[in-house]
Amino acid sequence: METTSLWERTGEGNMSANRYAFWVTFWTAFGIATSAVTSYFALSWEFSLILFFPALVATFVGIWIASDNDNPIISLGGYMLLTVSFGVITGPVVAMYTTASVTRILLLTTAMVIGLGMAGTLIPQSLESWRSWLFGGLLLLLAGQILLPLISYLGIPIGNTMTLWDWAGVTLFSFFVVYDLNRAMRIPYTMKNAIDSTVAIYLDFANLFIRLLSLLGDADND
Repeated sequence: METTSLWERTGEGNMSANRYAFWVTFWTAFGIATSAVTSYFALSWEFSLILFFPALVATFVGIWIASDNDNPIISLGGYMLLTVSFGVITGPVVAMYTTASVTRILLLTTAMVIGLGMAGTLIPQSLESWRSWLFGGLLLLLAGQILLPLISYLGIPIGNTMTLWDWAGVTLFSFFVVYDLNRAMRIPYTMKNAIDSTVAIYLDFANLFIRLLSLLGDADND
């Protein structure tokens, strides 16, 4: 089986579609739980660039480790590095919101990913035609998130543009969930592929959670 690119892997799977879907769901839930626990311990940590940048680098290292090997155990280690690092990053952010609203947004995000993911797995045709639109939208979203704060800093009023941009991000990553689950069910059903597919789905979840928290979360004023 080819391992150079997850979505281009071919060969025979060694498990049924239902079992494969179970493991994709399990590892996604496990990653979310890992991030939640790590975030809880990082709640009291003050945000600092000294902490943020190493954790951010560690997320990319985790993604690289998970994808650039032939061993599912090593892939799982990379995935855990990603989820723990994201928990460290989000701890100080989550601390700015009430526990009730964080829990509500976590449940909402989970429900969205489950529903959208099911839609992606049930759509019979390949959604590969979405690729250019989704990644073009991602580049546009990232450009806006860099440029809009800069424009505001220069004194140019942007009104509610950032809020609208966050909603655009929610919409974009909702489509990514459908797309990534659809792709995940079109590669050989192996544990290695289940873990590697989960990395993409986890990143979709993380982006949805952060944006929904920013939009709908209640600030903790204590």
